[in-house]
Amino acid sequence: MVALLGAAGQALAQDKGAGDAGLEQRVARLERKLDSQGLVDMLSRIEQLQSDVQRLRGELEVQSHTIDELKQRQRDLYADIDRRLSQLERGAPVAGAAAPQNTGQGASAGGSGTVSSVSPGQGASAGASAAASGTGGSSPAKEQQAYQSAFDQLRELRYDQAIAAFRKFLKEYPHGRYAHIAQYWVAEANYAQRHFKAAIADYQKLLDDYPNSPKRAEAMLKIGYSYYELGDMDQAKTVLNNLLQAYPKTTESGQAQNLLQKIKLQSAKGK
Repeated sequence: MVALLGAAGQALAQDKGAGDAGLEQRVARLERKLDSQGLVDMLSRIEQLQSDVQRLRGELEVQSHTIDELKQRQRDLYADIDRRLSQLERGAPVAGAAAPQNTGQGASAGGSGTVSSVSPGQGASAGASAAASGTGGSSPAKEQQAYQSAFDQLRELRYDQAIAAFRKFLKEYPHGRYAHIAQYWVAEANYAQRHFKAAIADYQKLLDDYPNSPKRAEAMLKIGYSYYELGDMDQAKTVLNNLLQAYPKTTESGQAQNLLQKIKLQSAKGK
């Protein structure tokens, strides 16, 4: 009897050992499968990341090319505007130039909220002629050379150097034929750098000091945009509405209406 019980116990012990070994093998197989699945997931994520990097690199190249094109277009635009303004100042006709709009009404803009009134019949060409009158006895050739030197720096997008050069020009030729447009370029250079407070002051100086400049409507529009960028919607609306009143049928008035509509929609969403 004792021998029989011993044999049964030994058999149970063997079966238990075999079961433990089988369980361990099954666990090991599951672990290998899990490890393999983890590697597959990791490789999939790496491939996705590589794909994203390639896509972003392509987009970056496209953006870089676009920026280069925009810079070239900006240089060409400055050169074209300068050429057309020079023709206006010499009294020559400019191909494609729009006829000036004038209402004879005053307008207000800028930090103080006021600008000089525009008298009836004073159009852009007349303004250019008035702004171009006299250099205080200075040499016209030297004045033009000084202006061109400053403008060349602006065309190369060296904004700070251009601003300094134009300010020096204005100090030397405050009543020269290029004075009003030099003041405009100072404001534009600040605006291009998003120095909106400085841009407002410089556009306002154009409005105050050169009431016959053909750039008045654009200066008012840029003042409105600058106030918008600064978050001062009340001042922006005041300037833009004054622009609509003074120059109702100009390209600038159309842009002013678009910005006013944008401000209105943003205000409605904020309520």
